[in-house]
Amino acid sequence: MTKSSNALRTIAKTSLKLVRDLLKTREGETVAITCDTESDWAFVSSVEEAAISIGAKPLVIRTKAPPYVGRAAEPFLPIDSLVGAVAESDVWIELNGKWLLYSKVWEEAMKRNRTRYMCLVGMNIDMANSCVGNVDVAKVLEFQRRIQKITERSRSMHYTTPGGTDVRFENDTKRPVLVEGDVSGPGEYMLLGQVDWAPLEETINGTIAFDGSVNPPDELGLLKKPIKLEVRNGRVVRVHGGREATIYEKWLKSLNDENMYELAHLSYGCNPGAKLTGNVLEDERIWGVLEWGLGNQSGTFRARDIRAISHSDGITLKPTLEGDGQLIIKDGKFVHPDLLGFSMSMK
Repeated sequence: MTKSSNALRTIAKTSLKLVRDLLKTREGETVAITCDTESDWAFVSSVEEAAISIGAKPLVIRTKAPPYVGRAAEPFLPIDSLVGAVAESDVWIELNGKWLLYSKVWEEAMKRNRTRYMCLVGMNIDMANSCVGNVDVAKVLEFQRRIQKITERSRSMHYTTPGGTDVRFENDTKRPVLVEGDVSGPGEYMLLGQVDWAPLEETINGTIAFDGSVNPPDELGLLKKPIKLEVRNGRVVRVHGGREATIYEKWLKSLNDENMYELAHLSYGCNPGAKLTGNVLEDERIWGVLEWGLGNQSGTFRARDIRAISHSDGITLKPTLEGDGQLIIKDGKFVHPDLLGFSMSMK
């Protein structure tokens, strides 16, 4: 068997695992697969074939990639047509390069409470194999649930990074801590290997230094120097750190939306297959990173419900995180007693 034949067999298995095992797609269900001109077409086709193989009814919708994401992308897309196709589907797999998450398409799909949606923006064959095909889903979900329980009972948090992060905040124990990739019914889900929540926004104070990657804007991706955000009461009041920080600040200003400076959520990365590539979907799942989202805030966090024209995510590497004075992560390694000794198999 040739190398290319092996690769085709591998991605076929990964796509089936994604469609059948993660999204729990059943025979006869409609599956909307959205993508754009920045998507990995070979992977899109493989996901379509996986849906067909289990007797589902896929609909692939491809558009030209807009220059923005979220609500800012709407003027460049056939929004009403997308709403009609996606919101009436049982499953929606988003493989767009420029995400529809937080746009009218997503809002309508979530409002109708019919669709199981998974955000897989920018996913390609390599990422799919690394982060889905080659990981033990059950073990990753169990690890995520352990982190979830630790975070649910942690009120005061503090973390630092070698790149310059030094930030403190409080959690509201009534707000949910989300285990991504665990699909249970209609609603919004993200790729396996992430646990996220929204701290009490007004308590977030200090410096957050993005030193892994940032997206959007497209001009950034992998960072050469940290982008430092000075945060006061959950709002970015200053961006500094060099050329890349200037690009980021200019992009934020260009959106003309003050809510883009609000911190929306925080996430642990815990997918053993994820690598730092510049693609935020994979980067925010790297084992032991912490990631902040700015701008629009999903209603699933049951927080302030910040409404913004777009959203941006930034990665902080090798964090040391304490919850109520107890170490959870040290230098990018999970060290909490409830996490030690947990075997993470890639197979």
